[in-house]
Amino acid sequence: MNKKAIYCFTMLILILWPIHSLAVCPDPDTVTIVPKLVNIAVKADVKLDSKTGIYSYSYSIKNSSENTGCIWWFEVDIKKPEGSIDLPKNGLVNAPRFASLDIPDEDAPPMIPVTFPSLPKIDRIVIWGAGLTGRGDAHWSSKGYTYQIEPGSTLTGLIMTTYGLPAIRDFRVDPKYIAENEDIISKFGISKDELIADGWKYLNAFYESLAWKGKTIGPTAPPADFKPISFLDYIISLKHEAYKLGWIVQGRDDDKGKKEDEEKGIMKSLDQKLEKAKAELVKGDTREAIEKLKSFIHEVEALYKEDKEGKHEKEKEGHSHITSEAYALLKYNTIYLIEKLGGKVEEKEHNKD
Repeated sequence: MNKKAIYCFTMLILILWPIHSLAVCPDPDTVTIVPKLVNIAVKADVKLDSKTGIYSYSYSIKNSSENTGCIWWFEVDIKKPEGSIDLPKNGLVNAPRFASLDIPDEDAPPMIPVTFPSLPKIDRIVIWGAGLTGRGDAHWSSKGYTYQIEPGSTLTGLIMTTYGLPAIRDFRVDPKYIAENEDIISKFGISKDELIADGWKYLNAFYESLAWKGKTIGPTAPPADFKPISFLDYIISLKHEAYKLGWIVQGRDDDKGKKEDEEKGIMKSLDQKLEKAKAELVKGDTREAIEKLKSFIHEVEALYKEDKEGKHEKEKEGHSHITSEAYALLKYNTIYLIEKLGGKVEEKEHNKD
């Protein structure tokens, strides 16, 4: 039976035999067409337990309906920055048997300590596992081809816990595909002899070409040599990068193409609060700087609350909003700065919702 016949037979079985799955994704052994993955939507939400100091990062992945490939792999960079503090592991708990705190090999780069307290399930059956890669990533992967994310479908419940502050991180998603020699030769326009001579290089490059990569938020560690003004500059840079990523939205189309020095509305207001806080730090007035930073948090809270209540759904009304990614970046890093300055944020401000 050839590959095409196996594929048709597999699809017929999946249709006639009801199973609990995310999708009717075929066995990778039967797939004959190189899959396409584009415009994958990764949504991240962060919660902080103010009693333990543990952050919970929750991800959802939506596979675009325009794609031809199913998603089986998702990873987020969690490499530990040079010169950062060592974060603790105590209090971090894994789901039993399915994930480990252990680094996969001795050559793996230093990572932010994370655990996976729960995993996606259907009727008590774990459908995606989790762990760490030797490249310095936290990853989740399908525990069977029938549980992959088919085009047009969404998977939720990808969760990790950590003491790491939110930062902008790289993510990657992959389809499950078994490459044939002909696929690689066609992709790179090489001969069979070239493929034989440097097969691993071309194979890795082929799989790289199938992956979809982007930005999300994930944990990091703050600098060991902490300097308040430098950290505030870092928060300002996070705000600007969040805007470029579309996590801080101006609301009107005529605002979107403007340069940062021409921005109005939400960006201008946030900028002013952070610049005022910086001016107070430069003067040495820590107490006043803390108050300015709290004012900044209050605005972030208000903007995110408005977004969640659906007050900014229509761009034509000119409203602005921030996403859960921008909310986590700006709020939790600012809280960290306030606490390092000797201030305190009320518990209700730690735990919204």
